[in-house]
Amino acid sequence: MPLSSQLPFNFTLYNEFTFENIVVTDENQELLSILQSAKLTDFFYFIWGVEGSGKSHLLQASCAQQENSAYLPLKVFVEEGEHVLENLDQLDWLCIDDVHLVLSKPAWEEKLFSLFNACQENATRLIITSVLPPLELNFVLDDLKSRFSSGVTYQLHELNEPGKLLALKNRAELSGMPLKNEVLNYIYLRSERSMSKLFAVLEQLDKLSLAEKRKITIPFVKTIMQW
Repeated sequence: MPLSSQLPFNFTLYNEFTFENIVVTDENQELLSILQSAKLTDFFYFIWGVEGSGKSHLLQASCAQQENSAYLPLKVFVEEGEHVLENLDQLDWLCIDDVHLVLSKPAWEEKLFSLFNACQENATRLIITSVLPPLELNFVLDDLKSRFSSGVTYQLHELNEPGKLLALKNRAELSGMPLKNEVLNYIYLRSERSMSKLFAVLEQLDKLSLAEKRKITIPFVKTIMQW
């Protein structure tokens, strides 16, 4: 994923987030196929879904197969300010994650508006994600709201129970801590069921198991999580 030296930041990907290990619902197979084929009929796509529905994974997987691309997680770059968006229209493929974090901020919205127009002019494929669809977000600029509502919009649906367990298993393996099914089931049954919470539990267990040099077993999980 080579990037122009003119870009102000080094946008890196988690290489383990691929199309091969992503889990989506049947309703999202069309979106997955479109991004996997990299044949976007429109230049702008807006993908929305709750935290933990797989938006970040999907964007990173799509960027990984593009030569001149960038994945911009606003959770990481929001404190850098809106200038992080400069020169991104020179890319062929641009993914901006969690745009809701910077809306209602005039400087950010103005920069997003300019970037949108520049991407359209330069035929840069632009994919943006949020926790809500465009019409339910709070905008300062009506023109930006209109732009964000003009593209192809997809909802990334939450996984059902088998899907969540599979996603949990995949994430554990990606983190280098393959877990037995009984441990995964125990975590799933005791934790809050959102994927963001389940992944947070995995991350906590991973760190503490490494620190204490212990395997992640049901007794270990029970002790650490106080379940």
